[in-house]
Parts: sequence; C-alpha cells; structure tokens
Amino acid sequence: MTDPKDALVLIEQRGHTRMLTLNRPHVRNALSVALSNTLVAELHSADDDVDTRVILLTGAGGAFCSGVDLKDLSENGFDGAESVDGNCITHLADVRTPVVGLVSGPAVTGGFELALACDFLIATPDARFADTHSRIGIVPGGGLTARLSEAVGVRRARQMSSTGAYLDADTALAWGVVNEIVPPAQLHDRGWSVAEAMLTADARTLAAVWNLYDAVSADGIATAVEREAVVNRGWSVAGDEVAGRAKSVVTHGRSESATS
Repeated sequence: MTDPKDALVLIEQRGHTRMLTLNRPHVRNALSVALSNTLVAELHSADDDVDTRVILLTGAGGAFCSGVDLKDLSENGFDGAESVDGNCITHLADVRTPVVGLVSGPAVTGGFELALACDFLIATPDARFADTHSRIGIVPGGGLTARLSEAVGVRRARQMSSTGAYLDADTALAWGVVNEIVPPAQLHDRGWSVAEAMLTADARTLAAVWNLYDAVSADGIATAVEREAVVNRGWSVAGDEVAGRAKSVVTHGRSESATS
C-alpha cells in the first residue's frame, strides 16, 4: 500500500476548507504530467464537494512550484500534451470554489502561472516569482500573458517576461501580485485563518460575488488566454534545446537568489 505521504498531492480537510499540497519537494514541486493529472482530479473533487467552500493551494518543502518538469516535458511534449486532463493551470482557473494560494520559495514560469490562476495569494518573505518562458524558449500556455498583465499592468508584465528577472516578496506585494506577507512558520495558519473568515460570509451570496469577479476577469482576459493557448499549441522546440537553456535559467535563478 502506498504511504499517503508519498502522494503527489497531499490533502487536508478542516471543516469546510481543503488544503491541497503539491508534493514533489525533491524537484521543488515541478509540474510533471502525473502531478498535473493528480492536481486536476483533486481540484475537481474539492470543487464538486458541497461541504468544501474554500481551497488552499500550497507546495511542500519550502517551495510553491518551480514550473514544468523539463525532463518530463522533453519526454511528453508541451502543455501536458500526453496528459489525459490537459493543463492543470487552466483547470485551476476554472474552479468555482475560491482558491487561496500560499506561496513560499519559488513560483517560477509554470509555477508562476499556477499562482496567478489562484484567486489571491499569501506569501512568505522568501517567496520569489519569475517568468522565464522566453529564456527557455517556450511560449506560455497557462494564461500567463493574460493574468500577469491583469495583476501588474502590461508594462511590468513585459519587463518580467523579457528579462526573466525575479520578483521578491516585497516587490510582489507592492505590485499587487500577493495580498500579504507572513512569516514562514505562520503561512499555513494564516491560510486556515483567512479561509475561516471567508466562511463567515453567506455561501450563496459569496458565490454570486465570486461569479461577478470572475466575469470581470473574463471580460478582460478570456480572449487573451485562448490566443495564448493557440500560440502555445503551435509552438515547437526540440527537447535538448529546452534542456540546454534550462541549465542557464537555473544558474540565473541562483544568482538572483544570491543577490536578493
């Protein structure tokens, strides 16, 4: 029997709140096809559960998500091409239940897209955000160009996507990427606390308000998300090219960390 701790997504339910934890800490929770499939299934399970009214999404081992697993990508293609469930980021964005992201450590490239697909974010001081798609040679496929520009404005989004520069937690707070910063030891407790506060709202009313906020975002980004997906599906680059570029991106990320 598989130990639950070895599951790709850990699940904890407290009352009407469910925490989903990405559990590949040895690769900083990089998104493999298997992890994507599992996350999709767990998101829909939580969304379909009438007793679950808030979802918390976080990562194990002091990292949120370091992006797509490039080894897995080179074997299985872009955007989870071999995945039966497709892009987990798109599924996350479509979830009706409010999703609060709890971010520590890196949320990079696909991991950044995953964070942006949450309804809002709470972060720790060591949280870092970056879009390195252009450095690796991959066009985003999870709505990054739409949601990043919505979050920070198109000029800042262009700068992040073109330079691959890392955004530290304080700057992410100032730019509106995250709502608040809490000490690492308090991240999960703060998530549970915010969820508990959300549960004091009338469920039917909150659902209506959430739908209105979703509609505002959809008015501005739905077409942009689909346009990005079309370009992503038609993009092509050899797996060895991706792997080669990825090494330089890792080096770049470490140098950014050392100077921040």
